[in-house]
Amino acid sequence: MSSNPFFFGNPVGPAQFFDRRREIRRVTNRIINQGQSSAIVGEPRTGKTSLLFYLAASETREALYGEQAKSLLFSFLDAQALGTQFDQAQFWNTALQPFHEQVVVPDPNSLLAQTYKTCHENNYGAFVLERLLTQMSAAHWRLVLLVDEFNDLLHHPILNSAEFFGSMRSLATRSRGALALVIASRRSLETLNKDTQEFSRTGSPYFNFLDEITLGPLSDQDVADLLRTAGDLFSDRDRRFIVNVTGGHACLTQITASALWEAYDSGPSDAELRRTEAGQRTYDDASRILSDIWRLWSPAMRKSFAGVALANIPNLLQAHDFNVVQLTQDFRDLSPELRTLAKQGFVAEDSTVPCGWRVRTQAFLWWLTDELTRTVRDEMAFDEWLKAQEWEGLLTSTEKQQLNKTVGVVIGMLKNGVSTLIEAAAKGAGAALVGK
Repeated sequence: MSSNPFFFGNPVGPAQFFDRRREIRRVTNRIINQGQSSAIVGEPRTGKTSLLFYLAASETREALYGEQAKSLLFSFLDAQALGTQFDQAQFWNTALQPFHEQVVVPDPNSLLAQTYKTCHENNYGAFVLERLLTQMSAAHWRLVLLVDEFNDLLHHPILNSAEFFGSMRSLATRSRGALALVIASRRSLETLNKDTQEFSRTGSPYFNFLDEITLGPLSDQDVADLLRTAGDLFSDRDRRFIVNVTGGHACLTQITASALWEAYDSGPSDAELRRTEAGQRTYDDASRILSDIWRLWSPAMRKSFAGVALANIPNLLQAHDFNVVQLTQDFRDLSPELRTLAKQGFVAEDSTVPCGWRVRTQAFLWWLTDELTRTVRDEMAFDEWLKAQEWEGLLTSTEKQQLNKTVGVVIGMLKNGVSTLIEAAAKGAGAALVGK
C-alpha cells in the first residue's frame, strides 16, 4: 500500500492545497485590482495560514496574478511570533524586507533606495513611509503584506495602539495600491473594530477598508478533489462517512481521511468496524481543536450550538419520538449566532429536524456529548458547567429546567457515551441529515 496522502498539523504546501477556489479568486482579484486589502476570517485549523502561504508561493504567482506577478512583493509576518518589545519601527522594517532585498540591494543609488534609507533612519514614521509607498506606486511596485494571527496584535503591549492601527489604515488606503494588506484572523472585522473602538471613538473604524472573507467548510468539489488522492480505496459509504463526520471542515477532513486510510492499511477487515476505528481516532485528534473553538466562542454562540446539537442527537440515533421543540423554542433570539455558525460551517438549515437546524460537523457533536456526559454525573457538576458557559444572563429559569431535562434524556439514550454516536455514523445513521 502506498504512503498515506493525507496529513495535518502543519500548513500545507501549494502542491497539497486542493481547496478555497472562490476565496483565492476573491483575494487575488482584489490584490490585482489597485491593491485592495482583505481579511481572511475563520476558526482555528480552517486553513488560514495555508491560504496565506499559497497566495505568496513563488510557484503559484504567475497563475494567480498573471503579468502583475513580477511587480508584487510578498511579505509574511506571524503576529504570534512578535516579541513583547516588538515596536512599530521593527514591524515595518520586517514587513519591508522583501522590498529591501529585491529593489534596494540591486540598485542602492536609486531614488527608492534613498527614500527607504530615510525611512530606516526615521524609524519608519508614517510620513516617510507614505512617501516611500507613493514612489513605489509610481514605479509600479506593490507590497502584499500577509499578517497571520492578526487578532493577537490586539493583545500586544506596544502594537495595540491608536498610532499603529491608525497608520496601518492610512498607509493602506492612501498608498495608491502600493500596499495591499491580507490579514488572517479568527475574529471578525466587526469584532476587531469593536475591540479597538476606544482608540477611535469619533473616527472611522480601523478595519473598514478590508473585505472580510470567511473560511467556512470546504465545497463539495474541494472535498471530492481531496478524497480523490486516495484513488479507489474509499467506497461511497466511506466518503459519505467522512463528509458526515467533518461537515467539510478543512483540518477534520484531512484527519478523518488519514485515519480511514490507516484503518485500511492495518485495521479490521470489516468496513463498518474500519469506519468506527477511524471515527475514534478522529475524535482523539479533533478534540483539542474543538475544545479550543468552544472555549473562545461567546456564551451566545455556545448556547446556540448546544441547542442545535441536543436537537440533532435523537435524530441521529433514530429516536424520532423525542420532542425537542420546547427546548429549541426556549433557545430564542439567537438568529445572529446561528447565521454565524452556518457561515462557518458548523450548522446548516434543515426542515427535517424539529429545530430547523442540523449539525454539519458530527465530530463536534461527539466532543460536546463527552463534555455533557462528564458533567451530568451529578447535578452539582452540571450546574457548575452551566455557570462556566456564562449562561446566567442568557438562560431563564424555564430554559435551565428544560435544558437540564433534555440533557438528561439525551445522555440516557447514548448509554455508552460518544462511542454510540461514532458507531451510528459508521453505520450511516443520520446520513440524510449531513452532507447533502
